[in-house]
Amino acid sequence: MQVGDLIKFIGTWGPTVKPGERQTGIVMKVWTNGRTRKIQSAEVLWDNGELEAMSTQSSLEVVSESR
Repeated sequence: MQVGDLIKFIGTWGPTVKPGERQTGIVMKVWTNGRTRKIQSAEVLWDNGELEAMSTQSSLEVVSESR
């Protein structure tokens, strides 16, 4: 996962997000763990216009990689 990638959310949101929102988004920023160099979290601009930092990488799937 890198900045500019199109991602899809594959987890569950809960009651705070309306059904059908935040299905896809664009990665705006990526944070890596300083010790392991693995991606720790990503800031995502969602299809409904909201910007959110996601700390769970297991719930995000890359649909289209940026070049």
